Amino acid sequence: MSSDSLFRAEAVQHQGVKLDGSVVIAQPIKVSVLVGILLLVVVMAVLFLSQASFNRKETVVGYLKPDLGLARVAPQRSGTIVELFVADGDSVSAGQKLALISSEEYLAHGSNLSGQLLLSLEQQQQTLQLRLDEYQLLYIQQHQTLQDRIDNLLSQLTEIRSQQQLMQQRELLNKQRLADIETLHREGHISATELNNQRELLLSMQQQRTELLINYQQQQGQLIQLKSQLAALPREHEQQKAQLATELARLSQQHSELSARGEILVTAPVAGRITNLVAQAGGMAQAGKSMLTILPENSNLYAVLLVPTRAFGFIQPGQEARLRYDAFPYQRFGLYRGKVVQQSKAILLPNEVDMPVSLTEPVYQVNVQLDQQQIAAYGDQVPLQAGMLLSADIMLEQRSLLSWLFEPLFSLRGRL
Repeated sequence: MSSDSLFRAEAVQHQGVKLDGSVVIAQPIKVSVLVGILLLVVVMAVLFLSQASFNRKETVVGYLKPDLGLARVAPQRSGTIVELFVADGDSVSAGQKLALISSEEYLAHGSNLSGQLLLSLEQQQQTLQLRLDEYQLLYIQQHQTLQDRIDNLLSQLTEIRSQQQLMQQRELLNKQRLADIETLHREGHISATELNNQRELLLSMQQQRTELLINYQQQQGQLIQLKSQLAALPREHEQQKAQLATELARLSQQHSELSARGEILVTAPVAGRITNLVAQAGGMAQAGKSMLTILPENSNLYAVLLVPTRAFGFIQPGQEARLRYDAFPYQRFGLYRGKVVQQSKAILLPNEVDMPVSLTEPVYQVNVQLDQQQIAAYGDQVPLQAGMLLSADIMLEQRSLLSWLFEPLFSLRGRL
């Protein structure tokens, strides 16, 4: 059997037909070109990694606090708020009226307790004032009586002195007469009876002179005593008057306290701006519970950030912080910037201090200065309020991607 008989003629003819067009033979890319491309990619990657950077940050929570403190206003007694004189955001001066609170109490039969007590005090005050007026009149009368008695004694002493002088003259004359009678008696011209009569007369005069002297001394003693009483009278009067005045002042103070108990006028302790006003006219005010707070004049808010101990070692003054206020969602109102200005040295433990943010772990306090004291909201500048809660990102460091990739090698080198 021949080879030509093995295949059909059509098949043999089809195998002999050539393809149309030119034949292209693919040549492989040179190795140098591949190396160049790879080197270019590596260089570009290194440039990207060295130029591109990322910020290492720590997210913490905190709140706003004024640098000059915050004055909390609370009534000393509970009562109903009769009138409110300020609104949130108002500027007030020290001593300005803020609110009027009524704390009236009533007895079982419906009468006002404060009114009854005030009436009783007023009656006591009137009685005491009458006593004071009467004592003033009594003092004038006593003073006049003592002065009259002194004047009378002075007149009596003058009269006694005159009698003493007359008695002295009469006694002198009778002594001379007795001497003459004694001479006549020795000569026998006068009897012994007349001599004795003259002697008795002289003795009687001497006795009268002695009685006048005793009377004078007694009157003199009374005069000294009356003058002493007169001198002591004003002092005693002032002491008694002071006691009555003290009692009157005590009653007046009680009257004022009772009057104040009925109505309490709350005033501003410092000048500043009203914030956190929770009181409402007609509502109840609780003793010791804050009605409002006052942000002092020229006071700026700063952020108090509570940084966990694990991240505090990287915090440095001057680092940037990006703040998100809970009251103003950052998706709508954006982020706000600040700068770290101070950091505490002491650690704060949970439940150790009273602050708006509850702690779950030990933290350090970091103070951040705000770039803005207001929030731009709906075309207005809304002032920030003390006590607002926030979260913040503290930019700890800025590193390139290249240094981040080689960080394990650097750490390994440090260990070696």
